[in-house]
Amino acid sequence: MVPVPARGEAFASWVDRLAVVLDVPPGQAARVLGLECRRAASVTSPVFFGVTLTPASLEGLRAATGLPARVLWGMQLARYDGTALDLGGLDMGEERTLTAVTAREWMTPSSSRACPRCLAEGQAWPLWWRLGVAAVCPVHGTVLADVCPACGIRLRRGAAGARPRGLLTRPPIPEPGTCGARLPGRAGLCGQVLGEMECPGVPEEAARLQQRVLSVAEGGPARIAGTAVSAGAYFAAIRWLAALARLVADEEDLAVLPGVAADAFAREIRRREHALRGGAGSKLAAIPRSAGAAGAVLALAAPVLQAPDAATARDVLAPWADRLAALRRARHGDPLRSLPCPDVLRNLVAEVRARPSRIAGALAPLPGVGLEYRHIPHLVDAGDYRELIAAHLPGTAPVSGRCLAALALARLAGAGSWPQAAACLQMDAARARRVANTLVQRITDPESFWAAVRTAAVRMRQRALIDYQARRHILGAVREVPHRILFPLLRPLGWAVTWQRQRHAAAFVWQHHTAGDVRDAPAYAHPWPATSPVSVREGWRRFRTRLPAAAARALAAWGAAYLAEEGAA
Repeated sequence: MVPVPARGEAFASWVDRLAVVLDVPPGQAARVLGLECRRAASVTSPVFFGVTLTPASLEGLRAATGLPARVLWGMQLARYDGTALDLGGLDMGEERTLTAVTAREWMTPSSSRACPRCLAEGQAWPLWWRLGVAAVCPVHGTVLADVCPACGIRLRRGAAGARPRGLLTRPPIPEPGTCGARLPGRAGLCGQVLGEMECPGVPEEAARLQQRVLSVAEGGPARIAGTAVSAGAYFAAIRWLAALARLVADEEDLAVLPGVAADAFAREIRRREHALRGGAGSKLAAIPRSAGAAGAVLALAAPVLQAPDAATARDVLAPWADRLAALRRARHGDPLRSLPCPDVLRNLVAEVRARPSRIAGALAPLPGVGLEYRHIPHLVDAGDYRELIAAHLPGTAPVSGRCLAALALARLAGAGSWPQAAACLQMDAARARRVANTLVQRITDPESFWAAVRTAAVRMRQRALIDYQARRHILGAVREVPHRILFPLLRPLGWAVTWQRQRHAAAFVWQHHTAGDVRDAPAYAHPWPATSPVSVREGWRRFRTRLPAAAARALAAWGAAYLAEEGAA
């Protein structure tokens, strides 16, 4: 009569599966199991449910099920005490102490994130989905879901409201595999099939990063910048870096993230800026509110955590440390002073602060190399950047680094300053200013950097110069790829030719032939009817990643023919 707990299953998930076997509401199943509970008219609230077991609950469970104590303990969040969590301050004799611990720790005892594809394959909910660092399913490579798309209630929350209401003791009983949240009034339970929820995919590296973090949470070895540390220090570093990112991360830092993660983290930053002072939304160390934001936190922290040595980590931290120092001066205090910082990070930041500062404009370029501004793209060739320039910009997103390299080429072509270089290239002034002010500080060997930029210019001449300025002007009029061009490319894929795909295709053509940032594509210059910027970015990502190579070549060929007709090669 007792289902065998799945490997790594959460306690609440196992109780729900037992309720299905017994054909009773979950609250009645909790009582049958002998859990120590608080009872009300229609709900039962097991004490410390899913977090830990009281002596009475453990005794009742062992008597009712015969399961070993280690198996029962393995389904509680207390399993991560000392690694991903610190449950210090939890008093087993006083349940009210759980409130303070929950507010402090990165865990969600009364809700859960979830992978829809995992739930389509089985009913067990893994325990790690309740950790604040849960972001990506390592098996399916998708962002975890947080909220039911049908009712808007957090998964496993049970009902809307500030406080969880406990387990139902009366019918109706949620159907297995559905949301089952109680709807307002007498509307019943939400019937959303969880396995049918849609979640965006992420790069493979994000899935690998999630797996590494979970390995440390399970007691595996942990290292920060090449130094072995305890699991507790590892997760303290993630939280400290998350707080630092909430303070100082800018658009260029977020550009390296998957669209869903960048947008979620940007929303967190805006929410914090508008939150009441001292409220939960204003706390720098607060748990990421969504899986997307958690993914952003892990991705932003990864270059420091995974740096092979202290020198590399120091270079990555340098721009953030500079901005933090500026905030300290402006606020006459340290905004992170109350947040524990592992010694290894504290030492790295201290070393960054001790290094001599360097002003962006002080990097003197070498003499010109015969380039005209019109021949310089907004993003230098990806291969040239990777082979020649990336090593001079550690911890930099490729798009941002390629942008700085383009500005540097304009400096070689005669521009006297970084702002003038941006103006000569007709580049977005605000973005260029952020790139230059942030990234130039990472260059430790100016002479080698400028030599690498000069080599990139030589390569451009050897490949034959292109008038990118003319291409941007001509393709600026192309907001959508015509239906007659797109239909034969998309029909074999089973895709309809929508106006959204026509614009995504135009953005592809523009990016391919102008070597520019897709965010600047004319197709995205005007608001899309009834479509949010987040949806536009996600739509582009899905269009580009799913576009077959043959279709991409055909679109590029159409763009080349269009340019030729307009008199540009």
